[in-house]
Amino acid sequence: MNTTEGSPLGTNRKTAIVIGILFIIGTVSGVLSGVMTAPIREGANYPLNINAGETVWIIGTLLVLLMGLSLAMVPVLLYPIFRTYNEILAFGSVLFRGVLEAICEMALVISMLLLLTVSEIYGKTGATDVQALGSTLIAAGEWIQMIGGIVFSVGTLMIFALFYQTRLIPRWLSGWGLIGAVLYVIAKLAGMLSPLHLTPEIGVGIGQLLVPTAIQEMVFAIWMIVKGFNQGAVKKLEEAR
Repeated sequence: MNTTEGSPLGTNRKTAIVIGILFIIGTVSGVLSGVMTAPIREGANYPLNINAGETVWIIGTLLVLLMGLSLAMVPVLLYPIFRTYNEILAFGSVLFRGVLEAICEMALVISMLLLLTVSEIYGKTGATDVQALGSTLIAAGEWIQMIGGIVFSVGTLMIFALFYQTRLIPRWLSGWGLIGAVLYVIAKLAGMLSPLHLTPEIGVGIGQLLVPTAIQEMVFAIWMIVKGFNQGAVKKLEEAR
């Protein structure tokens, strides 16, 4: 019999399933956005060519928004569980992986929409001086992604440190998350310090350091959906309340 049904500590499978689904939605949305907008970004006169693929660009931008909002919900759902063990780290995970990361994604969305506006101005007026504004917005997007990556890494370290300590998921999985977060922040810092200040592309050059986190998040999502939380660990946390 499930004696903790309805408890915030959720042997409730629904919480784990929702978390797994949110991770998948966030990841798939981010990948689709990149795939859809890649041909535009690779255009010879990017960003002045965006208005030619306006619909695709807007959809890609909305997918970035969906990614940010879905992933921001994960630490919120985990907070009632984690706060029983360590309220400070639990709050920190919400602050970094929830609030601050969502703000970074919103800023990225705004920069993408402004790029569309720049392209539309060029299409209507032919004013080539907007190219400088477009280049500035592109650079802003790169910086936002690198700062967002650091925020993401800090929040991820908090989340998987809590998972590692509570044993709500296997330690090999939470340990993988911790190592991945460290590699992730190294890649983003390397991008910041590079001459062109470009955010690393996953699987390319220093961007290979992003791969462990990308794989781990999908494994984690599937684990949440299929297995959920370790009920023995949940019971211990319930008894500690």
